[in-house]
Amino acid sequence: MVVSLSLHASSSIRKSKTKASLCLDSLPEDLLVEISSCTGASSLSAVRNLRLVSKSFRRICDEKYVFYRLSLKEIEFLPWHENSAKFIERCTESRNPEALFQKGFINYFRDKLQDRGLEYLAEAAEKGIKEAKYVYGVILICLGGKTKQKGFEILSSVIKQLMSTTMNELVEFRYKIQKIRYGFWWSDNTVVEQLKTAYVSEKCKCDCKTRMLLLVMNRGWYLFGDETDLDFSSACELYLVHHEVELFLR
Repeated sequence: MVVSLSLHASSSIRKSKTKASLCLDSLPEDLLVEISSCTGASSLSAVRNLRLVSKSFRRICDEKYVFYRLSLKEIEFLPWHENSAKFIERCTESRNPEALFQKGFINYFRDKLQDRGLEYLAEAAEKGIKEAKYVYGVILICLGGKTKQKGFEILSSVIKQLMSTTMNELVEFRYKIQKIRYGFWWSDNTVVEQLKTAYVSEKCKCDCKTRMLLLVMNRGWYLFGDETDLDFSSACELYLVHHEVELFLR
């Protein structure tokens, strides 16, 4: 009797899952795509689970638009596993903004493919990736010439956004960039040395609160300003931007 009830329960569960799958498969294609892409934008794990729901979701989760919107926060920045590397490559081919940043950073600083890397970083920056804007802005400033002013404006916009309330956001952002740098043997990186050589610093000559506070409070690249809130509108933009470049190149 117990066995019979158990078998009946298992059968009921399978039927309900099949019915739910059929109901989902009957949804319009564009709605399935939107569900899949929104799920992927929030969590990579969630979209992996979504692939198991039905054949339709499994097919749609492989579409280019879904890969374009995928969040890659759960993936290591330098994927050592071959499958992870192939996955990132597929995301890059789908013009996923986070993947473009990863590809650009790796091409530029590790693979010494500066032209290609800069193209990827520029595209990721245009798509709104703050880390890409930051790095792209720094590189353009270092390269100088006609690109310097463009780099200044890009990097300034990132700093302005991060400092819109307190210094904490900028400090946390530096932690992110620092973790990425650690994977590239930064102190021995020849590309970084080339940027250092090309970079022409512009020192602020004004006796402003910004410079004084940073000189007093600075205890490292990512640790200054723990107790300091600066109003960007009253801060020295020139000093802040070039200070950021110099800290990145350390």
